[in-house]
Amino acid sequence: MIYQLLRLPLVVLFFFFYRRIYITGKENIPQQAPTLIASNHSTAFMEQILVASLQKRSVYFWARGSVFEEKWSFPKLFAQAHLIPIWRPQEGLKKMQQNQQIFEDSKDILLDGKMFFIAPEGNSVPEKRLRTFKTGTARLALLAAAADNFDRAIFILPTGVNYTYHCDFRSEVMVHFGAPISIQNYQSLYEENPVMAAKQLTQDLKAAISKEVVIIDQKEDELLVEQLHILMRNENEHYKDKVYSNNEKRLRLEQKVANTCNQLSGSSKMDLLQQSNAYFQQITNHQLTDLAVQQQGKLDGFKLIQSSLLFPFSIVGQIGGAIPVKAARYLRNTNVEDLQFWAPMAVVFSLLTWMIYSLIIGLVGSFFIGWNVLFIPPLLVGLQYIAFSNQESWSSILTNRNYRYWKNQQPSKAQKLERDRALLVKKYKALSKNIQSLQH
Repeated sequence: MIYQLLRLPLVVLFFFFYRRIYITGKENIPQQAPTLIASNHSTAFMEQILVASLQKRSVYFWARGSVFEEKWSFPKLFAQAHLIPIWRPQEGLKKMQQNQQIFEDSKDILLDGKMFFIAPEGNSVPEKRLRTFKTGTARLALLAAAADNFDRAIFILPTGVNYTYHCDFRSEVMVHFGAPISIQNYQSLYEENPVMAAKQLTQDLKAAISKEVVIIDQKEDELLVEQLHILMRNENEHYKDKVYSNNEKRLRLEQKVANTCNQLSGSSKMDLLQQSNAYFQQITNHQLTDLAVQQQGKLDGFKLIQSSLLFPFSIVGQIGGAIPVKAARYLRNTNVEDLQFWAPMAVVFSLLTWMIYSLIIGLVGSFFIGWNVLFIPPLLVGLQYIAFSNQESWSSILTNRNYRYWKNQQPSKAQKLERDRALLVKKYKALSKNIQSLQH
């Protein structure tokens, strides 16, 4: 009951929290067969609720047991939301012993035609790389297949959930569903050696998920990759993509940038980093943005007119939504310390504060005005969305205006900045093309 009630509000909140949501590969999702969705895991539970909201069938989840013991946790609510605790060695042998029954219960849920979400990495770290995979996902899939003598089609769906910035409000997320892995292909190996079958399936699963994830091999390369991501997103004009997009090129672009940096030699990488740092330092010094430089400060007349017309609605939205927005932010800031919980708990607290706020408006308003007041909460939600998106539009308009003003005041410096940007883009593309030719 709670699971179904939460789905629609969460989907709505995603469009508040993320500026753009890219969903691709939906044609790979099995429609009826028992399916384990396996994903990378860089936040505490944002991947779970993002992926589950896209499914027509009910989805159940393994969640690390310690989450059920956090000071902010709601164990009974978690159970109603299909969360099942799975215990790790560091949480004690006594609790680990409960996992055998959890596997049996999970197998029954899967064979009942439900979908299951498991993050094979086990723990979450907000970074763009994969960690060691646990064998639990493979063991559950094989256990379910063996219960039906491998006669029934059971799949693992490798999934990549990629964030531009893991913890930032109004960042972007890219979800891609890869080609499903049929568990029937592992029947012979399982009958010969179940342990080896689980290890092989886990290895194959990691390889499949890695194809759908942005991976930066070395932590010291993160700055360069991020700078190039900013550059190439704007160069390819992905700021024109729809709020809800099925443009797979966006994810592949992010992967291409990261893979290029992963493959660069030390000297080439250092030269590119120095050139990139110099360009972005100029932007910082002059309080500009790469987007303004890429657009050369051009005024978008349509955006200006649209933003001006929506401005009054934006003001009403900011005022009307101030209480739940500020309350959710306060709750997150005072209760959440770990970065891995930052984004998902922001969504949870936003859901709670908006629900309470809407309930108060409904009860008080219906007493004084009538039941027509029930239309006010969804109206405020819509106006709050306009406020967020319109604020971003005005920010873009003003940064372009600032660039035009600076360019008029210091044309030689602006020309140099644009030239430096063009040279940096050209150098990256040449290096990327060279690496691709060597790989092929």
